[in-house]
Formats: sequence, C-alpha cells, structure tokens
Amino acid sequence: MMSKAKVAMAGVLLSAAALGSALYVQEVMQWFPCPLCIVQRYAYLVVASGFLLALFSAPHGLMRNFAQAVAGLGAIGGAGAAFYHVWVLANPAQTCGVDPLQLKLNALPWVQWWPAMFTSDGLCSDVYPPLFGLSLPLWSGLGFVAALLLTGLLVKARR
Repeated sequence: MMSKAKVAMAGVLLSAAALGSALYVQEVMQWFPCPLCIVQRYAYLVVASGFLLALFSAPHGLMRNFAQAVAGLGAIGGAGAAFYHVWVLANPAQTCGVDPLQLKLNALPWVQWWPAMFTSDGLCSDVYPPLFGLSLPLWSGLGFVAALLLTGLLVKARR
C-alpha cells in the first residue's frame, strides 16, 4: 500500500500534468479553451489544493478530513464538467454562440493575473482532433476519475 505522502504527491502531480497539458495545447497547438475547459482547470486547481493540504496535514484529524473532502469534491465536480463537455461534443446542436458562462468566467478578477490559464475564448462545441484516439474533455474526465481513485487511496491510507 502507498503511503499518504506518495498518494498526495501523485494527486498533486496528476493535477499539475493536466493543467500543464491544457496550457500546452492552448499555447502550442492553438486549441482555445471554452468555458467548460476553464471550469475543469479550476477543478484541477481545487484537486491539487486538496492533495497539497493532505500532504502537509497531520496523519489524523480535521484538516486531513477536510483535505480529502476538497480533493474528492473537486474531482467529482471536474468529472461532471468534463463528461458534460463530452456530451456537448456529441450533441453540437445543443449549443448556440457565446456562452453566458464565458462572460462570467472572463469577468472574474484573477483572470487578469494569468489570462493564459483563466481566459475562455473558445466554444464548447469546437471539435479538435483526438489525442491518442480520445477527445481532450474525455482525457480530462479520465484524469478526474484517477484523482477520485487517489482520494479513495488517501482515505484508505489513513486507516
């Protein structure tokens, strides 16, 4: 069985890899993120925060439970956004033009601090070529499932 620290570090690295990959496809491949992509980025930040808290918390106690809840809820929310994005790609007639969510996300105050990470300027129905046979939202959803499994391992490592 993996130790608490190894599981937490794996969760942090998974989140960092997902965010780094998102920036790579945006900046290098010019695949522009839509509002659902940005929501998934926020979810990966929440997951990473939960695993970081778990990494530096005491082996038992309220902070550890809070950290596990943050990581788990971030993974569930992110998976929901990712798999909804997969559904949108499969049903492109369901979307129409500029998403109101895009306007709200782009108006958040911290977007100006790191616009490459937080600015939404794509459409959720834009179809990009698959990476290794899977769409980017599906890869993201699988990353969130992996984060949820790591959260389960973190809970198990506690006992």
